[in-house]
Amino acid sequence: MRKTVLVLLFLFVLTACGSSEDGLTVKDLAIHKSNDDKVVVQYGMSRADAEKVLGTGEDMKIGHTFTYSDGVKIMYREDKVAGIYLTEESKDVYETAQGMKIGMPKDDFKKKYGDQYVADLEKNLDYAYDTDSKQYVKEAEWAKNFEDSTKIYLISMMFDSDGTAQTILLTDRQMAIMYK
Repeated sequence: MRKTVLVLLFLFVLTACGSSEDGLTVKDLAIHKSNDDKVVVQYGMSRADAEKVLGTGEDMKIGHTFTYSDGVKIMYREDKVAGIYLTEESKDVYETAQGMKIGMPKDDFKKKYGDQYVADLEKNLDYAYDTDSKQYVKEAEWAKNFEDSTKIYLISMMFDSDGTAQTILLTDRQMAIMYK
């Protein structure tokens, strides 16, 4: 009897640990060079460290957004990375921590991130994850007031008419909505 209880407890702990990996984490809000996964720019990283990877950026005069070579745009909050935006120029140069990149078909994003998206429109696919509740945000919940919108992680892709990714945005809800 005691062995059975211990085995069940062990299986419960394993299952609980496995499920904690579901959802989005800070590690998902990162990009790396396509040919070198050690060259990383990640959400929360200091601007100085991001520019060691990307070089010096040009201020776009929109919020605290800077554009860098190879189609990368970074949005800063208090000199820390709060948003990463990949454009068509980043194709074959940068990819997300999950291996997603510009030019990939929409179905590849759905296979990677699943069907718990906020919105799946013809040219847009958005995922939002509440790190407090450990749940994906549904469309009906998106407009509600969250206590801390920086704890809602967002991955958003835009697609061309052929269904291939043109842009990828990795950010938090506050930056996505208020640009700060």
